[in-house]
Amino acid sequence: MRRAAALPVLLAVLVWLALAGGRNWLGPAALVQALLDRQDFLMYGLRLPRVLIATGAGMALGMAGALMQGLTRNPLATPDIIGLTQGAGLGFTIALLFGLPLVAGAACGAALSMFAVAILARGRGVLAFVLFGLGVGATAAATTTVLLVFAPEAKTVRAMIWLSGSLSNADFETARWLWLVLLASGGLVAVRAHRLGLLWLGDDVMAALGVDLLRMRFLVLGLVTALTAASTLAVGPIGFVAFVAAPLARAVTGAEAPAIWPAALTGGCLLVGADLMARLVASVAVFPTGLIMGLIGAPYLIFFLWRDRQEARL
Repeated sequence: MRRAAALPVLLAVLVWLALAGGRNWLGPAALVQALLDRQDFLMYGLRLPRVLIATGAGMALGMAGALMQGLTRNPLATPDIIGLTQGAGLGFTIALLFGLPLVAGAACGAALSMFAVAILARGRGVLAFVLFGLGVGATAAATTTVLLVFAPEAKTVRAMIWLSGSLSNADFETARWLWLVLLASGGLVAVRAHRLGLLWLGDDVMAALGVDLLRMRFLVLGLVTALTAASTLAVGPIGFVAFVAAPLARAVTGAEAPAIWPAALTGGCLLVGADLMARLVASVAVFPTGLIMGLIGAPYLIFFLWRDRQEARL
């Protein structure tokens, strides 16, 4: 119980540090005063919307990663690795260049990527699902680059900042709809918590327990797509949060897979902490939060692959 309580406490501490930290640090009294003053530009114009978006997007990615890993029973099958994030990025870029709604663009991009991977890997096993996902993601990323080469300079600059995973343009409107998607998805997860907790047991066990496998797959894929599209639109295609959150949450809390809620809290901690580090590294210039997450997630991926190889030798 104590280990499970560590995550919300850690997230609260990181949120407090993120609101207080930056070029100008705020003490406890100054922080409370700034939160009470709705005209305070530093708090309500810059820091609070940024922290709300970092928390919401991190929790959404953590939840999406845990659901995807549970559905495929593969720790590598996360939205950023199987192409959903890149698909959402391509959809955002197309919508930006042609003046279409950005929310619809990102959602359609993520949904089409999920559909393409599901069709290509149908009936070929989990490894094929991951490999086709890598191919779809690489194709979406390459197409995005080609589109930006021929795009107007102003839109290219905006897209490049977003694609780097920056939260510098955070606002309350983005935070509002991101949290609406997160709360709606969280409500569905809470309603289906018992059945979703059976994901790692395998299809045979779930079928024996009376779970409708087709409906369960559609539910999980729909949740993953919505959460990935919303978070990607809000913060850009930030990698590794969905991949790292669930296994790290299980290690910290001792929870059994898929550990959806601990993964959501861990994802929030990761992205809030990474964004705080990005602001401290370059408090004046725009420093991509995605770069910080890459520095955290890439070594973990290398360690994961090394550990898996060592275990295979035993």
